[in-house]
Amino acid sequence: MRTIEEGLYELTSEFVSGMGFKLVDVREVTEYGRRVFKFCIDHVRGISVADCRLVSRELAYLLDAEGEIDGAYLLEVTSPGLDRDLVKEREYEHFAGRRARLVLRGGGADGVMAGKIVSVERAILTFKPDGTEQVEIPLSRIARAHLEIEMP
Repeated sequence: MRTIEEGLYELTSEFVSGMGFKLVDVREVTEYGRRVFKFCIDHVRGISVADCRLVSRELAYLLDAEGEIDGAYLLEVTSPGLDRDLVKEREYEHFAGRRARLVLRGGGADGVMAGKIVSVERAILTFKPDGTEQVEIPLSRIARAHLEIEMP
């Protein structure tokens, strides 16, 4: 059974792509007792507030027309940010080539690593830790991960 997040991603991904943006993720959260759907979009040039406003307005029309969500909710459209948490396989895929910090389950002192996301396929992350050889890590072993801010 698919989650509402997956359903909304499937419903809106192509629509957002048609606007010239990449839909990175959809998350459902509760903030101050309110149901919030957070749509994260990206573009090679970055994302502006005007981009978020435009996509938010168009998504609101689409979601109202489709009737996919029952009850009241808030819609939020954001950019990935510089140090975004990574959770889903498609997020690792989208950010291939970027630096990240991983915390592995049961890894102890050796369970924290920083380096570059090489690729991800079938829930296996190929990762190049700083100063060592490339490794393959099942996504199920990753307790936490986030992008690292890259300075030029």
